[in-house]
Amino acid sequence: MKTLEEQLASVQKAIENVESHGQEVEIEVNGNRRDIKRASARELYRREAQLKMAIKRRDGAGTYPMDLGV
Repeated sequence: MKTLEEQLASVQKAIENVESHGQEVEIEVNGNRRDIKRASARELYRREAQLKMAIKRRDGAGTYPMDLGV
């Protein structure tokens, strides 16, 4: 299993791909065109926040309302 930091890096790369290239991509494989839909930006941002919070908790940082966007 990947570490929290590795998971966070993967999620952030996925966010970058969605922001740079859009949520849907068309590819061609062996002459067949296919539409690929990436994870939704909303879900990626949610997962990013969860991972950041998990890292803070693991490292002993407290949770305050401002950390949760409240």
